[in-house]
Amino acid sequence: MEQIKGFRLFLYNVSSAGHALFDSLILAFYMNFLLPPAESIQSGQMIQYLPDTIFYIIPTIGFIMFAGRIIDAISDPLIASASDKSRSRFGRRRFFLIISVIPFTLTTALVFFPPVAGVSIINVIYLSCMFSLFFLFYTMYVAPYIALIPELANSEKDRLSITTAQGYFALIGGAIAMIGGSALIGLFRKHFSLTQSYQYMIILLSAVGFLFLLASIFAINEKRFTRSVPSSLDIFTSIKKTLSNRYFVIFLISYMAGWFVFNILRSSAIHVGETMMNLEIEESGLNFIILFVAAGFSFVLVMYLTRIFGKRRIMLLGLLLFALLSICLSATGLLPVNPNIYGKIFWGLLGFPTAIFLILPNVFIAELCDYDYKITGENREGIYFGVNGLFLKLNLGISTAAAAALYVFFGKDIANPLGIRLSLILGALVSLGGMIILVKYPKNLQKIEK
Repeated sequence: MEQIKGFRLFLYNVSSAGHALFDSLILAFYMNFLLPPAESIQSGQMIQYLPDTIFYIIPTIGFIMFAGRIIDAISDPLIASASDKSRSRFGRRRFFLIISVIPFTLTTALVFFPPVAGVSIINVIYLSCMFSLFFLFYTMYVAPYIALIPELANSEKDRLSITTAQGYFALIGGAIAMIGGSALIGLFRKHFSLTQSYQYMIILLSAVGFLFLLASIFAINEKRFTRSVPSSLDIFTSIKKTLSNRYFVIFLISYMAGWFVFNILRSSAIHVGETMMNLEIEESGLNFIILFVAAGFSFVLVMYLTRIFGKRRIMLLGLLLFALLSICLSATGLLPVNPNIYGKIFWGLLGFPTAIFLILPNVFIAELCDYDYKITGENREGIYFGVNGLFLKLNLGISTAAAAALYVFFGKDIANPLGIRLSLILGALVSLGGMIILVKYPKNLQKIEK
């Protein structure tokens, strides 16, 4: 088997910027676009497309996200299993990258184009469908893409190098979405309404993300760079075997806890800037710059600390810092200090745990795939990343639904941001729970016998 390196490896890694860009566009802007502050609606700058609640008790955004996750829950393991068993001449994983790249791009943009310019049940149905399709094509691209990591790199050192490079590119993609997105909204806002500014921004950045996603399709030739054998297990047996790996379940629960709080942080960032730091929407992009620059500078430190103390201890540290810093961020505007400076300090400090969660999780999963192969003799990388993706997106639906409920029932406006503060505290508590669970993960999985 030929080792992938040089420009081809660069192109494979650069596609991380594409899916991170799309993910960040949805997470950073859809909540503020579909559930804007009352002040923006009253000024005529934004349109309210959705009712706040359905049947007076169910938050509409939460309903839409959760409905999308139901379909997603079915598609994730199906795609992962199909990827493991694929015998396509284009490659086990590459085939799925090819067929998903265009619809993945389109559905990302279409989330921001509800058909009715006002509150309507048609928009509820439309957005439920669009979010479902977005999650479907996200999985169809990302799960096979990440499943290539243990196939392309055999040692933990090489895997750490790949995941670190992908972390940097994911950071770039997230920065383009969050920083560039905020800047473009501010630029377009000089000539268009805020709603139109969001939509023009989405069109432009979706095209950029599409180019990033194409890179790995041209880079990977699985016949040259992988030696994987298609799995013969049916989907239900494969999922059962995956979830019977108790160490994978321990990792999965703790990983979901970290992403629970990170999802809330990303989806609330614009709201925090507008309601608690007294910033305009385009100025809130400065928070993202601070977060991503701090994360970028933290990557080398994360790699260094991981090689000294091991990935388990550093992951535990990341969960603890997410919890403590989220609680501190929730107090923005309550203490006798400048809320702008206070908030920016904690957005910067959040860069270190963000770097941890961009680098280490895929190293854990690659190790778990090796452990599974030692036990079963099957190459089932896809189903591991697929099951992980399934729970990751269910977690995204639950976390954003929980945040939306707190926003609706406790306040999301400049006059009353209590719901935003409570969502950050909720994320912190979940992160602490994940830390407790991760303590049970072994210090060296490879030394454990069958």
